[in-house]
Amino acid sequence: MASVSVPAGLTVKEYWVAALAEAADALRSADNVDGFLSAIEVNHGLWSILAETAGRFPGTVDKRATDFVMSTAYGGGRGIPDRNVEMLIGINNTLSSTLAGEDDPALVRRRAELVWKKAAPGGMGLNIWLVQEIDRMNRLTGD
Repeated sequence: MASVSVPAGLTVKEYWVAALAEAADALRSADNVDGFLSAIEVNHGLWSILAETAGRFPGTVDKRATDFVMSTAYGGGRGIPDRNVEMLIGINNTLSSTLAGEDDPALVRRRAELVWKKAAPGGMGLNIWLVQEIDRMNRLTGD
């Protein structure tokens, strides 16, 4: 029987790759109002942190994209046209792929899932845990 090796941790960039892709998937798969509002809230929190720390990824975080995401999610997400939701999903996926660089974003996400399963408190979803880990790491490094 083959064993699965759980990575000890992820780099800051890998957390971002996974979190952006997870946020995009949560927006895409929301099948009711509460699920969508939760996905918008998590996405907004993620981008709030990103707006504060964009200098960490020079040349990759577009200010117009950040402004669009923040203004679209402002107010909790009620009344957002479908085309804007699709744009949010596209922006998240594009930045996730950009930050992944040569790495496969799907593999980074799988590694993040393994770390989450080992480290996360019971009941906490992967997307929320990723945002909390990014926030924690940013507070520790002062970014």
